[in-house]
Amino acid sequence: MNDQIGTGPLGDPGSYALVDLVPFSAEVYFRLLERVGESFWPLHMATLVLGVAAMLLMWRGRARIACMLLAAPWAWVGITFFEQRYAQLNWAGSWFAGAFLAQAALLLLLAAMGAGFDRTAITQHTTRTGIKQQSLPRAGGLVLAGFGVLAYPAIAPLSGFAPFQAETFGVHPDPTAVATLGILLVGLRGFGLWLAVSIPALWCVVTGLTLHVLNAAWGQIPPAVAVLALVLALWKTVRSK
Repeated sequence: MNDQIGTGPLGDPGSYALVDLVPFSAEVYFRLLERVGESFWPLHMATLVLGVAAMLLMWRGRARIACMLLAAPWAWVGITFFEQRYAQLNWAGSWFAGAFLAQAALLLLLAAMGAGFDRTAITQHTTRTGIKQQSLPRAGGLVLAGFGVLAYPAIAPLSGFAPFQAETFGVHPDPTAVATLGILLVGLRGFGLWLAVSIPALWCVVTGLTLHVLNAAWGQIPPAVAVLALVLALWKTVRSK
């Protein structure tokens, strides 16, 4: 009797394993990815173009427009993937939808305020030393962005899954978060950068844990991207001072 005191209505929290927090099988989840891919084809081509455009605009110092472009896929994925579909499999889907919509709103707010933009990357007054110090996180961000937009869709097919199970930027959450981390590293700095990368980085951790439970071969990729992005953000913050 005394052993049950203080456990609460959910029982002993220590008795839960990570697998208990993923209430669906690998087959169900990958079927969800396939249904989303089939439903919105050929929207994938437009989102790929949008992702490349955001990368190039951010690299050329057009951070305001790039942030506005990024807001659209975050809102779209939040509604069409999480709220309309994922929430049917997991009660947390509505919370994830809210997080993606919050990220879209944050990107629009940064674009409207012009806050957090890395203007030292494009100004002629930056010293040669300063340019070298900033080149690593900018280059690393561009690589991550290219990986999320261009290479991520090949992961599932190369792992033996169906073509429509390929995850695409602007259609599925994982490549959207990965590419966004890279694009933000290219053109943002300081508090604005840390604020903008928080939700994408957290999602990379969440999806990494989910893929680990589902035994997906690429489950370590999103968390690794999040760690690398945060390290580059820290590098950029320290060097900019």
